[in-house]
Amino acid sequence: MSTRAFAARASAGAPTILDETESHYLRRVRRLADGARVELITDDGELWSATLAGGDARRSELQVHAPIPVAAPARELVLLLGLPEPTATLELLPGIVELGVAAVVWVRCARSQTSPPGEARVQRVVRAAQRQCGRPRPPAFLGPLALADALATRTDLRGFFAWEARRGAADDPLPAAAGARLCVGPEGGFTEAEAHALTRAEFTALSLGPYTLRTGTAALVGLARLLFAP
Repeated sequence: MSTRAFAARASAGAPTILDETESHYLRRVRRLADGARVELITDDGELWSATLAGGDARRSELQVHAPIPVAAPARELVLLLGLPEPTATLELLPGIVELGVAAVVWVRCARSQTSPPGEARVQRVVRAAQRQCGRPRPPAFLGPLALADALATRTDLRGFFAWEARRGAADDPLPAAAGARLCVGPEGGFTEAEAHALTRAEFTALSLGPYTLRTGTAALVGLARLLFAP
């Protein structure tokens, strides 16, 4: 597994100084010595090859080599997430990062229980997932928004929503497209009024199999179905 660190920017052939958090991670957590190869994730969403070139657990220097090509996801996906409780939301975030979701819109639905997790908590989980999978560009986070406002986001992408009434239904093959929006409700699902609002906004109800899924599971299953549709 590659070792990855974060920095504000990188330039080929130039040194980059890591802050104390990243230096501690490389020196104390991963126990790397000078000369170790590292992948550098920058704030502008690039991935670079680098070598640990000096310093200690408080301040380390990397010698930057070259950018690493990163394949874009097969489709641009936007997740409209009816807010479950914060722990469930944080547990979902690594999968969202690993699938390459472009943006997450926090949506206040009738059955939403709470607000989204704090920005600092979200960033910690997202960065940990980026370290693991190597995705250099994190999702954008928008909201929280009322459902009507969320449905007006990225109307250039076709919309789908996970709907309990479609449980176990046989869906037709999904049409090929450059991207899609997926709306998933909180625990307890959408109300009838919300389902009608989604339909009026030209979102297509999507079956996710024969069982009732938790919000996090439904989001990942729906995203994977849209991402890998032929």
